[in-house]
Amino acid sequence: MKSRRPRLIGLGLSALALASVCGPAASQQGPQQATVPELVKATLDSVVLIIVSDSLGKPLAEGSGFIVSSDGRIVTNHHVIADARSAVVRLNNGANFTVDGVLADDSTHDLAVIKVPGKNLPPLALANSDHLAVGDHVVAIGSPLGLENSVSDGIVSAIREDDRGVQWIQTTAAASHGNSGGPLLTMDGKAVGVLTWKASAGENLNFAVPSKLVDPLLTNSVVRIFGTRSEEAPISSGSGGNTSTRTSVTSGRDFRLRADGDYLYAEWVNMPVPLQSTAAFARSELKRDGEKWIGKTRSYLPCEYRSSYFEFWTTGQRKGTSNVKWCSIESDIRIDKLSDNRIEGVNGTPAQFDCRKCQVSKWESQPFTWIPK
Repeated sequence: MKSRRPRLIGLGLSALALASVCGPAASQQGPQQATVPELVKATLDSVVLIIVSDSLGKPLAEGSGFIVSSDGRIVTNHHVIADARSAVVRLNNGANFTVDGVLADDSTHDLAVIKVPGKNLPPLALANSDHLAVGDHVVAIGSPLGLENSVSDGIVSAIREDDRGVQWIQTTAAASHGNSGGPLLTMDGKAVGVLTWKASAGENLNFAVPSKLVDPLLTNSVVRIFGTRSEEAPISSGSGGNTSTRTSVTSGRDFRLRADGDYLYAEWVNMPVPLQSTAAFARSELKRDGEKWIGKTRSYLPCEYRSSYFEFWTTGQRKGTSNVKWCSIESDIRIDKLSDNRIEGVNGTPAQFDCRKCQVSKWESQPFTWIPK
């Protein structure tokens, strides 16, 4: 809007989706338009409720979103997920999915794309928002003020630009606190916008982000953990969900990394062949602490030593005989940097270790660097 910008109010965090209604622009949209009941029936299953929680798992608020791919990509608002440390998505059929993380986040346009590990989910197609005309009818489906699957209708009032040059779709489709992140639908069932904010001074002054701004965000394929910046903590979005494999540049060991809210888990996966059929393991669990991740590495590995005179007198074993003892060890680990191409940290490593007793008499700090496999 090039005139003085009104005070804005975010539409809160409760589920919403927008649907279209027939009206003056119907003739422009062609004979394929559905009635409002038909449109609601066709799109309702693509609209989701997003429940975001803090680092302790306590629910913070609820928001809306809509599915844009069958493999679980969901569009919502940046402000819906900005303070989340974990989130759950609930579908209209009652199914729940834990969110893997964030695929894309655009705070300027209040957009975000999150990922859930779903398959064969019902997506909404995106309309070309450049073809939208003032007077076109639109419909909202969602949960304003917690009233799930509420439906409202209206028209496109204007296409506006604010004083930053950001474009918005103004609509009379009723929206209240809790509508954030829901789709604005044309009468052919496509999402033409994402409901975002409303003006405080006036009635039915509701605004949505044009759908053309969503397309560039859908090219991202890397999932990052909630609570990290876009350059931090990327996790592969492949078939493993929120997991990736990293290689140590110093030891050559491969580690499978998994993210779960404020926690990171790493496991050594390319153990030597003789150990692969045994109970051997080395696993780390870390928790986010500000800009770092701090935790413990626990391992159960064989330790080889040669017998001494002590074994000779106590067991009769010849001096120098090879012995193997399985030892459990717990050490400190810290990750200082998490980025797309590099993970850097420090691990506690035994400098002096008694295999006979499985005891560490001296520790040293050893830096490590992991890169994508």
